Amino acid sequence: MIKIKFLRMKNNFTPTLPSNRIQLLDVLRGFAIFGILMVNMQIMNAPLVSMISGLKLWSGMANDLSGGFIRLFFESKFYVIFSLLFGYGFWLFMNKRLPEGRSINGVYLRRVFFLLLFGIAHVVLLWPGDILVIYAIFGFLLLLFRKTPNRKLIRWALAFMLIPIVVSGILAFFVWLAGFHPEAKIAMEAGFAEGSKQITALADKALRVYPEGSFREIVQMRLEEYRMVMHGFIFFYPNVLAMFLLGLYGARKGYLQDTVKHYLFFRKTLLWGLIIGLPLNLLNTLVFMPGQVSTQPSFFTFMTTIASGFGGLALSLAYVAGIVLLLNAGYLKTFAKWLAPVGRMALTNYLTHSILANILFMSFGFALYGKVNIWSGILITLAIFILQIAFSKFWLKYFHFGPFEWLWRSLTYLQWQPMRKHVE
Repeated sequence: MIKIKFLRMKNNFTPTLPSNRIQLLDVLRGFAIFGILMVNMQIMNAPLVSMISGLKLWSGMANDLSGGFIRLFFESKFYVIFSLLFGYGFWLFMNKRLPEGRSINGVYLRRVFFLLLFGIAHVVLLWPGDILVIYAIFGFLLLLFRKTPNRKLIRWALAFMLIPIVVSGILAFFVWLAGFHPEAKIAMEAGFAEGSKQITALADKALRVYPEGSFREIVQMRLEEYRMVMHGFIFFYPNVLAMFLLGLYGARKGYLQDTVKHYLFFRKTLLWGLIIGLPLNLLNTLVFMPGQVSTQPSFFTFMTTIASGFGGLALSLAYVAGIVLLLNAGYLKTFAKWLAPVGRMALTNYLTHSILANILFMSFGFALYGKVNIWSGILITLAIFILQIAFSKFWLKYFHFGPFEWLWRSLTYLQWQPMRKHVE
């Protein structure tokens, strides 16, 4: 049996020192953390099933415009950036120098195993919209692609991106086909009505339990929501693995290690990312602007799946390319100084989002669940992120790692990592 004192074991290798980090990766992680908070804020404050049900809690022009703004510029963009960076980091991690005869695989497996435990705890104790569990599961799968040639990596990434689109198209086709057969149509509509009824009931329960229930009831509610959302696994999560593979490909090419060398690549990426990404995301936004779109499979859900998948990736890459080009031109220096500390503490800051949301929205906090509309949530997001910038800069002045990063690294390397800096 593994005991806690295993952390005192000595290893002949250590995690990457802060001085050896690629700062651009931290800047981009910090940028992604901001965008993830912007998207998550409105669903930390509402039933998670609202993402798949078309449930609309807030009306009015201000909320419609705020929701459209988030969908156009944030949704399906920042988890993409973070996932690309995960794949990028995988390559860097797997190419650490180790003593002869030592394999990095075991260290990496421990790393994703403990990430999985963080994710499970996050779901149970904080928020069912967790992404860490999926990151860990797909992190295990990444080992299968470690030696896959670059061309095959791109093909695999494209295949995973197509899974939600193909499934959406098949479902839409069968729904359309059922319309020509009265009995099949009646049975299908009854099934959709029953599913909608279950989702509405779960949403109503969430709106009651989170701001009023006991901690035990809240945990049970989280698990119910998590199970419900997992039913839609095939429509979202394959994209995460696709982004991991694209990030791995980018790391092999060295795009972020030497941005000057790849200047033309980033210029083309910015141009085509905007040309492809803006129209697709605008289409996706306009379709959903009324807030009452049917979630039943149809031609429109098929088209929005395409727009979200490829449009989200295109605009994400445009964001990254734009930041790289501006930084190389000597701009955004202050921007980089603000975001890099947030990115160095990405896990801590991500989990802090959920901790603060619990304080704001749950019954044991201010019980504001379901009461903060979309435009107010944007203001809260800005306030929280400004505080995270200040806190991250302050914390890293005295410590090498964020608190959760320190714990994760210590568990990964089977050795307590040095935490406090010697500041004179």
